[in-house]
Amino acid sequence: MKITKIELIPVSLPRPAPSTRQNNVVLIKMHTDEGIVGIADGGEYPGGSGQELVMSIIKTWEPMLIGADPFDKEKILARMERFIHTNVGLSYPGCVALIDFALWDIVGKAHNQPIYQLLGGKRADKLQVDYVISDVGNPSAKEVAAVAAKAVENGCMTFCLKVGGSWGSSFSKDIENVKETRAAIGDNEDIHFCIDANGSLDYTTALEYCRRLEKYNLYKFEQPLVWWDIAGMARLRSSQPIPICAHESSVKVPFLVECIRQDACDMVGTKVVWAGGISEAVKWGYIAKAANLGVYCGSMNGPFEAAAQAQWLASDEWYGKLAHANLFPMFYHGTFDTTGSLEREDIVVKPLAYKDGYCYPPDGPGIGLELNEKAVPKFITKGLSPVTLGG
Repeated sequence: MKITKIELIPVSLPRPAPSTRQNNVVLIKMHTDEGIVGIADGGEYPGGSGQELVMSIIKTWEPMLIGADPFDKEKILARMERFIHTNVGLSYPGCVALIDFALWDIVGKAHNQPIYQLLGGKRADKLQVDYVISDVGNPSAKEVAAVAAKAVENGCMTFCLKVGGSWGSSFSKDIENVKETRAAIGDNEDIHFCIDANGSLDYTTALEYCRRLEKYNLYKFEQPLVWWDIAGMARLRSSQPIPICAHESSVKVPFLVECIRQDACDMVGTKVVWAGGISEAVKWGYIAKAANLGVYCGSMNGPFEAAAQAQWLASDEWYGKLAHANLFPMFYHGTFDTTGSLEREDIVVKPLAYKDGYCYPPDGPGIGLELNEKAVPKFITKGLSPVTLGG
């Protein structure tokens, strides 16, 4: 089997009103001489410029990809490893992940098996959802609490409030949000109440957050400090009782190893796209498991990306110990249940399934989703055009 052509299609997926946010992704169609097409996306990239950058980088890989055998995916990905781990030249793991997902999709389709079977078999029929709640739009504390209560009512037993400057609000508003939310959901120990600063806080401020919020029995404080301050994360962990979850600090293999070495966290997080794809995530997961640390997975807001992550997460029961914020189809369709009739048009025929606080990995071959070919032209990002390699 040989790769004959690659199409890179920039698409924009709008969130439902009242949100004005667009999720800008690059859709890849990797064609082969046997008629099998690998289809994927790598989640969102910032604005039109991010999509253009991704397509431009992948265009330079044309000599490596066109004519290559998709079954030699590890050989292909090994040649791209420097684009994940480098201090010399350009490093963009999200580009590598896009190629990785398409290769895995081809191999799965060729074997008529979902990716989790290629990874050793399905070890989890369903995955817990970690429902993320931001302060964007400046909702009141009672409105934030109402969203959390609705998530719990719909079966999401883990949810996470954003705090700090990135997706949260001011210090005082963040404290108020936590206070109102705890009052709204009560003290049920089975409900995991988390906060996430996305690396936006300095050590002193993070410590004050912990001091003020300790009484609210939080399940985890995700990435309180900037990604490179792993020593600070370790110091914070030893200074207060709220469990620390590394995320931006642990997404790639070398950073994960350093978090483990410095005993900086109680659980570790990644995003498969940030890690560099499924092949890199497999290595990452083995290391986390060997360190006896629970694994958390965020997402980068693409329909195929969400399904690709679910395929990896389903391959090891260890990954089922924590809930995952692999959420885009829920947010795109504005519902906690994507298994019924959906009103919004989508670039996939049937999105990843969510119901009763769980995500259900697809059982179809490869990534497991079918592209809605007729809908794709309607979603192409304004001002951008598809890019073709080979063909």
